[in-house]
Amino acid sequence: AKALCEVYPLHRLLRRSDNITPLVAIFQHTSNFGSNNDENLYLPFWLLNRAEMLAILLDRSDQNAPNQSSRFSHHVQALKQESLEQLNKRDVLETFTVDSPIPYSLTDLVSRLKGDDTEMVPVARANTEKKGEWNGKLTRFVARLETKIADRRYGFMFSPPEQSTEYEWLARLMQTILGSDNEQQGIKIIDFSEVPSDVLPVVVAVFSRLLYDVQFWMNPEERTPITIVCDEAHLYLPVAENTDAVERQAVNAFERIAKEGKKYGASLLVVSQRPSDVSRTILSQCNNFLILRLTNDRDQGVVRRLLPERMVGMVEIMPLLDTGEALLIGDSILLPTRIRLDKPELKPASATRNFWTDWANCQPSQDGIAKAVETLRKQSRE
Repeated sequence: AKALCEVYPLHRLLRRSDNITPLVAIFQHTSNFGSNNDENLYLPFWLLNRAEMLAILLDRSDQNAPNQSSRFSHHVQALKQESLEQLNKRDVLETFTVDSPIPYSLTDLVSRLKGDDTEMVPVARANTEKKGEWNGKLTRFVARLETKIADRRYGFMFSPPEQSTEYEWLARLMQTILGSDNEQQGIKIIDFSEVPSDVLPVVVAVFSRLLYDVQFWMNPEERTPITIVCDEAHLYLPVAENTDAVERQAVNAFERIAKEGKKYGASLLVVSQRPSDVSRTILSQCNNFLILRLTNDRDQGVVRRLLPERMVGMVEIMPLLDTGEALLIGDSILLPTRIRLDKPELKPASATRNFWTDWANCQPSQDGIAKAVETLRKQSRE
């Protein structure tokens, strides 16, 4: 593994971790839609900006893609305007955009898109009609949208509970994530493991963008610095040439934080086993490197390019590091240092299985296999 981080603040945080009760938030299980469990986290569709929604829904190869994008943007802006008018938010009405996080009705959006897709308009000849301007051009887009809504895996986004459609809900969510009290101090853990892989980059992008935007717009004297820890970063922060439209949203959000976030109290701690697969822009903005054993030539090459010329020789040590050993390089330490990490008191569930012992002593469980198949079918461990 390789960690690239602001080491000193993290070190201070981890030293206090035994006194911290973290908030663990899990994106809503597919079997529990609508439950009020405090550990369940929703990311309703109205939090996504125009580009993020279109990355999920729009097929760029469709010849009608420009028409679909245009009508989607038009109706979303109109629905957000109507919501603000109903809430009498006159000050927001003057400056809001289609990307502003304002609740609106997804049912109304689908209805209006279908209306455009089936619209017939009268012509000069009596009792005759012709197809409207958008007739038949939105069919595939509407079908993709309805498929996402009907898929229970996307329930945290397209089927959120009623309270998450309230105007004040976003402020309450950010207060929970960014706030700190005696019961839920500094560390907040967000579990993305049940988010479908095809939308994971967008979900991570939306979440991080909201945190950054709140920090950006907050009064400077009221900001508390935050660090966003990106575990398994190669899954959603790939190098630019390997990204698709969905992954590009995540990369853009995190590159913005990496380049501009420090002055607004937002920093990144990027963790990956494959640094060669992580965005070069993000890696180039890191001030400190905590490097564990690396044997792959491509990964070593990435580290070599990031280090000052006088330190390149230290790359030769990386394949020889023992388990628990690491190189610490960067602004947080005077000289590059080879260190040994303390073993965690609570061992992670991701620890490698003891294959030699387990192969000899563990027999496959027929009931366990059958239960795993059912868990696979319902997409939930509960």
